[in-house]
Amino acid sequence: MRCLRKPIKAVVSIGLLMVAALACLAVAADPEELEGEVVEIQDIIEDPSSFEGKMVVIQGRIERICPAGCWFIIDDKTGNLYVDLFPNDFALPQNKRGSEAVVYGKVSIRDGDPYMIGEIVKIGKEIYR
Repeated sequence: MRCLRKPIKAVVSIGLLMVAALACLAVAADPEELEGEVVEIQDIIEDPSSFEGKMVVIQGRIERICPAGCWFIIDDKTGNLYVDLFPNDFALPQNKRGSEAVVYGKVSIRDGDPYMIGEIVKIGKEIYR
């Protein structure tokens, strides 16, 4: 009987560690960058120079996505914006078209038009960066 105590203690200890690890995963918070105030795309389109170079959060529906997943168009019902992921070396899967997304990135202007260089994209519970 004494021989069984050590293996039982080991199994119980491993079980408790697994439960603790799963609990930590379950309460993992979103990246703090995504917790900022959401900016409407219309505001960026109407006054792009006031947002140029600033880090902002936008959210909306992914309307189009490039075949490689390195850029997409997001629409928040006030406007749509091109989001470029290529500079930060990540991409979205093609099956994310039509999904709701929260995006953190830097507003830039090219040829007079605003766009975003995306740094973090959250779709459902998935985080891409």
